[in-house]
Amino acid sequence: MAKKIALVSRCAWTLYNFRAGLMRVLKSQGHEVLGGGARGGGFAAKIRAIGVPFKNLPLDMKGINPVSDIGFFLAMFFWYRKEKPDIAHHFTIKPVIYGSIAARLAGAPKVIAAITGLGYVFTGSGNPLLQSLVEFMYRAAFMCCDHVFFLNPSDMDFFVSKGIIQENKAELLPGEGVDCAHFDGGLFPAPNPEEPPVILMVARLLKDKGIYEYVEAARIAAKKGSNARFCLLGGRDERNPTVVDARDLEEWIKTGVVEWFGETEDVRPFIASASIVVLPSYREGAPRSLMEASAMSRPVVATNVVGCRDVVMDGKTGLLTPLKDSQALAEAILYLLDNPEKAQEMGRQGRSFILNKYSEQIVIDSILKIYDE
Repeated sequence: MAKKIALVSRCAWTLYNFRAGLMRVLKSQGHEVLGGGARGGGFAAKIRAIGVPFKNLPLDMKGINPVSDIGFFLAMFFWYRKEKPDIAHHFTIKPVIYGSIAARLAGAPKVIAAITGLGYVFTGSGNPLLQSLVEFMYRAAFMCCDHVFFLNPSDMDFFVSKGIIQENKAELLPGEGVDCAHFDGGLFPAPNPEEPPVILMVARLLKDKGIYEYVEAARIAAKKGSNARFCLLGGRDERNPTVVDARDLEEWIKTGVVEWFGETEDVRPFIASASIVVLPSYREGAPRSLMEASAMSRPVVATNVVGCRDVVMDGKTGLLTPLKDSQALAEAILYLLDNPEKAQEMGRQGRSFILNKYSEQIVIDSILKIYDE
């Protein structure tokens, strides 16, 4: 039976890049799909091109602002009252909290949330009052939810152990899913062995992504005589309090310690040109950059933290290093550069690992099962 399904994320960019496959499958099955979030970057048009109307919602992504957050909640409530979706599915913190409550009050028969990561409040704010407030808000939201997806077992255990959610409402998803046909290294030229190897980090330029540790590892590698190019791909998210200082970034580029490619709509050519993909993050939900790199048969180096260790098989698909340890990060990178056959084997095993556990179809099938209940 065809349903009307609303999918809401913090912005059009995240909705398109992480949910386009789900939207296409739902449309192919005859469901009416609605998209919502903050507009920007031309991605609302891309969503509409799939055949999904996109609602621009007044979501303030800079932090907790009672006035703007109330405005967002009311916009969600009246939109749901008008559209009357059969299922309201929310992603990222504000849509999950405010959207879930709004959907339930508006009479949506089924309300679903997806926790894509704990975020700055839990991982870097150091503010127990703010964390307690957000925990309270999550409890209220989850009381309105029929089902809540988590992307890694540690996040799910955290919420369940603190009593923020009932265990029978929680389910583990294998990440957000990777379209392995789209992310196929065979579609692109392999790195040129005659040129300096490229080490690539794909992430927003935030301190808690491990940017400073990555830059220090680049310095260490250079001192050891490596000619590898250490590159950054991602934007400076000014809305996040841990954003890398623009003056630091300017200095890194000026001195040549790293190269910055900015943002891109298609990461695949950059991953394909890299010998190794790196993510020294402090904590993740399910790191997309590592999964996409593995899908493209690239070995990865990451920190041994929640999220990263769930998608990297240490010694088989890549290497895990201690948190905030630039020396160990540099040594892992240099080891793979010095052992190219081992690195290539890790890349091959990485693609097989992602195909069997984290492919987009596996994730979509799990979501559809809940939709059909």
